[in-house]
Amino acid sequence: MKPIWTIVLVVLLAGNLAGGYLLYKASRLRDENRMLQKYLEDIIRKNREVSADYPGLNVYREENRRLLETTTPAERKQLCVLYGASITKGFNPDSLLPGFKFLNRGVGSQSSTQLLARFSSDVLQLEPGKVVIKICGGNFNPDTDSRLIWDEFETMALTARARGIEPIIATIIPVTRRAEEFQGYSVTDEIKRFNDKARDFARQHGFKVVDYFKAMADQEGFLPDDMARDALHPNALGYSKMAEALRLAMK
Repeated sequence: MKPIWTIVLVVLLAGNLAGGYLLYKASRLRDENRMLQKYLEDIIRKNREVSADYPGLNVYREENRRLLETTTPAERKQLCVLYGASITKGFNPDSLLPGFKFLNRGVGSQSSTQLLARFSSDVLQLEPGKVVIKICGGNFNPDTDSRLIWDEFETMALTARARGIEPIIATIIPVTRRAEEFQGYSVTDEIKRFNDKARDFARQHGFKVVDYFKAMADQEGFLPDDMARDALHPNALGYSKMAEALRLAMK
């Protein structure tokens, strides 16, 4: 009888283990489905937002309206707008550079074309004293026209100066090696060329430069992993390096 009971116990144990494993897999599958559903919902929401407001004019509309209603032109002239996309949006000037009068106008995932489209509403109409103009390395891929990116960047800087707003030229921060995913195309090389042109442009026009690239790049021109949140964006250490560079430029 002992062998039979042994067999029964082994079968029961195996059944329990199999059942537990199936429950575990079902739970993991349910969690993964929830994550996938949230991801898809976020994509749908983002697409709707972009379709309804491609330039992002509504992002700061109410804040801009309140600012214009509650401050004088002289008070706004003391402000410096931080203007850019996701990296700018993630920069918290209150904690990183207390004591400075910064106004953040970053909108995530924006191209240089979108930045140019909302430059009037989020910079020119506010009439600040200064604006730091920055674009992200995410603009560069084999399908983009680097000349268009530059033209839009240059247009923002020269338009700001023409309206009595001091433009401060920001270099593009480096990307990590993980961003080099294109065959026969280097994002880092494009960023380096853009930054060289930006520094020359600033010298020609007497503009200040926030050299984020110089403050953050390793010897090969990449963003070190200890400064990176992902292939394109800085983490807390990366932002602290950006703050140091910006502090120097604001002197």
